[in-house]
Amino acid sequence: MGETSLLIFSFCMQAAIGIMFFITISKQLYQDKTFKTASYAAAGLSLVGILASLLHLGRPMAFLNSLSHLGTSWLSNEALLCGFFAGIAVLYALVQHFKPGNASLDLLLRWGGSLVGLVAVFSMGKLYSSTTVPVWQGANTFIDFYTTTLAIGALLFIAASLKELQNVDKKIYGAIVLAAVIFQAVSAVPHALSLGKAGMAAQTSAAILSSMTMVIALKWLLVLGGAVLLFWPSKQKSGSGFKAGHVYLACALLVFGELIGRYVFYAAIVTTTIGIT
Repeated sequence: MGETSLLIFSFCMQAAIGIMFFITISKQLYQDKTFKTASYAAAGLSLVGILASLLHLGRPMAFLNSLSHLGTSWLSNEALLCGFFAGIAVLYALVQHFKPGNASLDLLLRWGGSLVGLVAVFSMGKLYSSTTVPVWQGANTFIDFYTTTLAIGALLFIAASLKELQNVDKKIYGAIVLAAVIFQAVSAVPHALSLGKAGMAAQTSAAILSSMTMVIALKWLLVLGGAVLLFWPSKQKSGSGFKAGHVYLACALLVFGELIGRYVFYAAIVTTTIGIT
């Protein structure tokens, strides 16, 4: 598939934003925790995402060109916001490593990074939903991007912070992951059905999705299975749930499932005229 770099960019960037969001919320709840490893993960994933976007553009100077229509082009807005988020994520990780006791800078960077990141996810959704690709149009793209951000971000945050979360009540994390993937699944059904009632390009995309039934079924089996695997132990008493084996297996299932879903997202491309602009 020719959109591999876009897949890596969107997935890694959303995962990094999700991790930053859960660092921010968790440090408000547990102010004695640092979540340093999670901050490294957010910075690393955001850099991988930026590198993938540069590979997609073909040359570094093309990134500067993509910023030439700020305010009027969602591509320019996305490039700026994602680059800004990556910069904040890297700076936050450096602060955690070298200046972990700077509470005011910590607060500013993690809240700023979370807000910029969530707006960046919106810009991604707006970029794709504004194209002439019917399968990307509508609310489902926004739902898919935000639920992926929450589910993958929460799981990777948990995986990176198991020791620090050992003696706290973690049911809320499992509930968020499960709710996110259920909402993602429920919204995908009417969207897929609506494609068959739209124009020729949408119907062609519907046919492509129909031919990938087994792949899509595998995605939902992995995603829902991973979410349930995480949520079920979290219902136990605080401190007894979220064993490392459960978390790592749930993380592997959910990440692999969402990657399959993102592959399907790009594989179903059929345009009415022109694709992303």
